[in-house]
Amino acid sequence: MITMGTTQHTTAVAGVAWLAQLDFTSGTLYLTTAPQDLTTGGHTYTGLGSLVSIDDLVESPESSAEKINLSLSVADSAMLALALGNVEGYRGRAVRLYLQLFDETFAPVASPLQRWTGVMDKVQISRRPSGADSPGASIGSIDLQCSRSGMARARYYQGMRLTHQQQLIRYPGDTGLRYVRTLIEQPALWLSKRFQQQ
Repeated sequence: MITMGTTQHTTAVAGVAWLAQLDFTSGTLYLTTAPQDLTTGGHTYTGLGSLVSIDDLVESPESSAEKINLSLSVADSAMLALALGNVEGYRGRAVRLYLQLFDETFAPVASPLQRWTGVMDKVQISRRPSGADSPGASIGSIDLQCSRSGMARARYYQGMRLTHQQQLIRYPGDTGLRYVRTLIEQPALWLSKRFQQQ
């Protein structure tokens, strides 16, 4: 039995694959790390190496995995044209990553589970040696860097001190931070209602 999200599956699970939905201006691209095309959730995801790999995704309560790289096949001319085309065609547009479980017959088990949401950012073509068995040869890939949704705003505010003056600039008339400095510099002892009644 395996627990995925809040659902428990008693079916034997033989494997798992990533599903990616990339919202280009020309339309949504559906890709998978599975070794074949896959139809699930009402969409057909292209396999056979179009989506080569996805960075390890570590889930925690912290705001980790701000950025993640998707490696796409450089041999796919249509993919290459999309990646090297106008940046307005992808930059800042949505990307969603799902996990799909499979049984022994490679049939999907339950619905895909969304694990990450973000926006497409930068693209670069990278080459690396293919290995010791073929010296001199190299493998190319399209590396699509994606950022978690909202992280730019979070990083901006994370390094700022929250003051009364800043709050008034952003929200005129809001006096909710008027006493923050006093509370920090001169903390007061808060007494419970029960203690005050004694």
